[in-house]
Amino acid sequence: MQIRTRLTIQFMLIVASIMLVAMFYIYFQFKTHLQNEFYGNLRTKGNFTAGVVIGQLEREGLVEVTVPKTGTTFTTFTENISIFDENGRRVYTFNSSPSNISAATLNEVRNMGECRFMHEKFSAFGMKHMASSGKTYTIVSEAIFDSEELRKLTRILIVVFCAFTALVAVGGWVFAGQALAPVSRIMNQVDSVLPTDMSHRLETSKNHDELARLVITFNRLLDRIQQAFNGQKMFLSNISHELKNPLTVIISQLEIILQKNRPVEEYQQTLQSVLDDTRELNEISDKLMQLAKINATGAEVEFGQIRIDEVVWQAKAALLKSNPEFKINFEIVNLPEEEEKLYVQGNEQLLRTALLNLMENGCKFSPDRNVKVRLSFSPQGNTIIEVQDRGPGIPAEELPMVFEPFYRSPKTSSVKGSGVGLSLVDSILKLHRIELNVSGRQPQGTVFRLVFPLG
Repeated sequence: MQIRTRLTIQFMLIVASIMLVAMFYIYFQFKTHLQNEFYGNLRTKGNFTAGVVIGQLEREGLVEVTVPKTGTTFTTFTENISIFDENGRRVYTFNSSPSNISAATLNEVRNMGECRFMHEKFSAFGMKHMASSGKTYTIVSEAIFDSEELRKLTRILIVVFCAFTALVAVGGWVFAGQALAPVSRIMNQVDSVLPTDMSHRLETSKNHDELARLVITFNRLLDRIQQAFNGQKMFLSNISHELKNPLTVIISQLEIILQKNRPVEEYQQTLQSVLDDTRELNEISDKLMQLAKINATGAEVEFGQIRIDEVVWQAKAALLKSNPEFKINFEIVNLPEEEEKLYVQGNEQLLRTALLNLMENGCKFSPDRNVKVRLSFSPQGNTIIEVQDRGPGIPAEELPMVFEPFYRSPKTSSVKGSGVGLSLVDSILKLHRIELNVSGRQPQGTVFRLVFPLG
């Protein structure tokens, strides 16, 4: 069922229910008013009849009025007035009663003074009457409650209810269409967004309502999708470039070396160059695989308690093993007395990879291949690691881009690298919710400051 149809039905049911309750209230209030007027008339007739008949009975000394003969009695009647004495005997009746009134009902009337009750098809009103002689009589006025006004009101209410429900259905259908028109417009605009052109955005309305917020949210989603598309295109372009260059160099060297016989030294130089290029390819592929794995299965990475100073030492040892010319000065400040404060929550392998990449970058861009690593503990309980190099620094306009895959500053193009390391570091730190601050004021070098979350 479409939303417009569902809204129309719901709106119609709500209004119809309210109308139905209102009409039932009007009907019963009017019926109650007519019944009160009806019983008021019965009381008036009963009092009038009692005043005339009982006085005559007591003056003439009669104890009973003879019921009219059959020939002069209405066999079908709509009202009747009866008078009963203290013993419950009928001493007067206006018409032949359908049946005698029970003694229990008469006693109830005497006890209550007056009351309403049903006597077969008649609505009866009973009341106690005290005669001038001191005797007590019971007057019962009864009639069939049949109101033409009530029937007319019922017909009017039914017609009004049906007509009003039909008008509400039509109005609800139009109102739902107007309310959903912006949604239809948004849907049409969304359909016009194509993967080949992610620059298209939805038109925002001037109304500050939920639909306007929905459009703004959707536009932000399109911004993120466009950014992801652009990043993917850049990633594919860069990776093809980064992989193609070493492969082209390897193929060229092998083709040249195989053109003719050469001395052993040339073969060795060529094989060493091919080996270096192959290692570079292997390094790039390893980092790309790690980056893809983190982005694809970040939620499945296992975390545990690890001692952070040991992770720093392991990263330092691994880097110096592969690059003996590097120098890393590691110091610990504000060493806590409790050993448990040296532990952080995380994945040991990933954190070691991130620290190794930061140290390696720092050594590459420092003229003396020297980097300083500082581990400290704040009074609030945060673990802080600072990696500081002595390179040329990072210009302020390039800081937002250094963590993009394959991005390399023109000033550092002479330094060998793939441009994947910092992107991998950024993904690992975000996975661990570690705050990263970079200060690259030239020419004082660059400081990468890692602040681990509490707990």
